[in-house]
Amino acid sequence: MATQSDDDPVKRSSTERYSRVAADLDWCIVLGAASSIITGFFLKIAVSPPPYFQFFDNMVLLAALYAVTVATAMFIMPVIHHLMRYHRFDVERFLLTTKKYVMIGIICIMLAMYLGLGLALDSKLPVQFAYGLASLPFIFIFFQFSKHTRENTTKVH
Repeated sequence: MATQSDDDPVKRSSTERYSRVAADLDWCIVLGAASSIITGFFLKIAVSPPPYFQFFDNMVLLAALYAVTVATAMFIMPVIHHLMRYHRFDVERFLLTTKKYVMIGIICIMLAMYLGLGLALDSKLPVQFAYGLASLPFIFIFFQFSKHTRENTTKVH
């Protein structure tokens, strides 16, 4: 007797399952490389900070550096997870775990980008205005994401 998973053509096709894994790993590679480059920029600023940096600026830089470091680690975690569990590999579980790691990494990289943009604007504008202006791209992303989510939920119903 065939089970429900045997009837699913996606689950029967090993090439489809593994190409989904490769696609997820490709995302992690691209995001990890990009966040590593951003880490380099923040490290350069941390090693030789501008003379006008105050204590607050250094704390913001440190927070951004930690956030981008966590993001880079989260983008590397799916590769480590895959290597450690390769002999008992479950594709669906891997994809779910990868999604969690990538979401944490994306949140951290967005935080680091916000802090970096705020820090750059802080050198030219008052603090409140600088960090308010730095939040505008992320407010736009939030509205686009919520609009997309609403459209998808209305199509399902």
